[in-house]
Amino acid sequence: MEELKGVFVSEIYKAPDSAYKVVLVKANNKNYTLSGNLPLLEEGLSYVFYGDFVNHPKYGKQFKVTSYKRIKDTKAGLITYLSSDKFYGIGKKTATKLVEILGEDALLLIAKNKEVLDKIPNLTKPKKQLIYEQIKANSEEDATYIELYNYGLTPKMANKLYEQYGTNTLNLIKENPYRLIYDVVGFGFKKADNLAMSLGINADNEIRIKEAILYTLTNSCYQDGNCYILVNDLIKLTNNYLNIDTKLIIDSLEELKDKRRLVQKDTKVYPNVLYNAEFKVAQYLKQLANAPFRQYEKAKIEQALKSVEASNSFSYTVKQKETLAKILNDKVAIITGGPGTGKTTIVKGIIKMFNKLNNVKNDPSILLLAPTGRAAKRLKEANGLEAYTIHKALGYDYTGEFSFNEFNRLPYDLIIIDEASMIDIELAYHLLEAINTFSQVIFIGDENQLPSVGPGEFLHDLINSKAFSVYRLTEVMRQVADSNIIKLANMILKQNLDFNIFKEHREVFFYQADKTNLLNVIKRIMDNYLSKGNALNNLQILIPLYQGVVGINEVNKFIQTNYNPHKEVMIKRSDLTFYPDDKVLQLQNDSEKGIMNGDIGYIVDIFADSVGVDFTGKIVRLASSDLDNLTLAYAISIHKSQGSEYENVIFPILSSYSLMLKRKLIYTAITRAKQKLIILGDLELLKHKSKIKEQLRNTSLMEFLEEKKEITPYDFM
Repeated sequence: MEELKGVFVSEIYKAPDSAYKVVLVKANNKNYTLSGNLPLLEEGLSYVFYGDFVNHPKYGKQFKVTSYKRIKDTKAGLITYLSSDKFYGIGKKTATKLVEILGEDALLLIAKNKEVLDKIPNLTKPKKQLIYEQIKANSEEDATYIELYNYGLTPKMANKLYEQYGTNTLNLIKENPYRLIYDVVGFGFKKADNLAMSLGINADNEIRIKEAILYTLTNSCYQDGNCYILVNDLIKLTNNYLNIDTKLIIDSLEELKDKRRLVQKDTKVYPNVLYNAEFKVAQYLKQLANAPFRQYEKAKIEQALKSVEASNSFSYTVKQKETLAKILNDKVAIITGGPGTGKTTIVKGIIKMFNKLNNVKNDPSILLLAPTGRAAKRLKEANGLEAYTIHKALGYDYTGEFSFNEFNRLPYDLIIIDEASMIDIELAYHLLEAINTFSQVIFIGDENQLPSVGPGEFLHDLINSKAFSVYRLTEVMRQVADSNIIKLANMILKQNLDFNIFKEHREVFFYQADKTNLLNVIKRIMDNYLSKGNALNNLQILIPLYQGVVGINEVNKFIQTNYNPHKEVMIKRSDLTFYPDDKVLQLQNDSEKGIMNGDIGYIVDIFADSVGVDFTGKIVRLASSDLDNLTLAYAISIHKSQGSEYENVIFPILSSYSLMLKRKLIYTAITRAKQKLIILGDLELLKHKSKIKEQLRNTSLMEFLEEKKEITPYDFM
């Protein structure tokens, strides 16, 4: 690491939503271009910058800053600073007098005692007060940022807090350091607690105990997908953070319940937001199911079914015909089935029959939805109708609000939601509150796939509540009945794995591998695959874990190093380096840019402060600060792959992933492949782990659906 001492001259570029800047600094009578997170720089003042010189292919030699600090100012620099636009009414003449009389410590002296300005001749009292206030404000801002950095906050975190609270930031943090858990993404209880301890907060402080309970409850639910945890588990988990007398935790828990900061029903403790979501989803579903609904005559349905089937180049299975004959008279219904059982075919049939029954060619009152952009795209391609992500259809905006809600509902007669296994309880709440009671709603999904990443087990609970019609498709369509991928998926579910049927090596391939040679095995397979003219973007690696020598992160770096030749242009963020043509994955919803968590794209260009990413034909420009929400996507998690299909899939199954390997995860990974599935690892491990079922999540949706009386969310408080 090198250091560069100089005076800040000017700003060349400033990112609109972060501390990233490109600036000009004068050092040794020469101007240098610097880039990095530089939140506090004042023209004319002196700094020492730490970092490295790099060669940018477009902008030339730059000094990439990793950290910096103020150093003693030169007289010339101070004069420039004080005569700048920052200080109203101070010209060069007055600034020169100030520095000549007070010296190089002028700023510090004035901030400490405004009366030192009495030494400066011809300064009016109002001007003295103005100079003092301006210097004091700048001094306080500097001090605030420095202390925030000392607390372990990044420049981006510090900027967010300072913009929100201004010079009162430090007072608010000292009053309750646990507010950082809510105000700063990525600032958990442990960090806040360490800060609290350093500020002198006692171990048995009431605020500390309550915040630990709320953090433990929320973190546990969102981490494990639960909507509640048992009270004894909550107390035990909370005390892992606190290590105090459990009676203090029990007392604080009672107070939190009394003040309605959480919900406790018998032995179940819920975060407010998840209790409300489950309760409201049940209420909206019951209202929807019980609302008046037109019924089609049986003869008309049979006629429409015959007409639609006659227009097809294939025949429906018996189960598909039974489903189509009944489902259009259901207010709320669920269709579930594995790959190849005709869920896509059924959707086409429902749409065609709905249009025939309503005498329209292409009814605009039909809305097709899916949880992800990729799933929505597949839905659109299969049916020839526009399909939307749930977020987009509900008008999700940059503030995190939905424009369609219980006061402004969706105006559609028929709403079909695909990949419903991916819907968490909060998204289900926002969707159902926006659906009109006159609408007919059909949920479609594979109940054997992984549940949503977020809390809840929405599709599972709908199916098992027995409150709505459920149509199970079990018969594999003739067109795909011979697929080894589908045979393997069904064997996983039925627990009768027989690897002998795969000796013909068609669609499914097995290769021995372990953590010592996995990367080399992947390289041999990819070299062979690419040598035949195949495209890298038609191959997806699916891995259960991010960390470790054979985790997603390391495999991504390995693939990038070996298969992306564009090394001359780059942009770094945290421990990742991005190059043109890199395959990347968005990690957070960004409604302002129109990209969502799980979207995959390709980097098309890189500049000093931003990258352009092609997300399925839509070019999105991301500032360098946005790259915290971007990662490489040559390998992705099985959870992130849901709702997508890939031409070819490589799926390693190693003992290193043992904790994650369970039946639904394995089944979900296998069913992502369309043409070829390559399994690397140990077949006996595959057989063993396929027997292990995922533990059901803690949810109350079925219970709420069974409630007969009208109740309010506060009945159990």
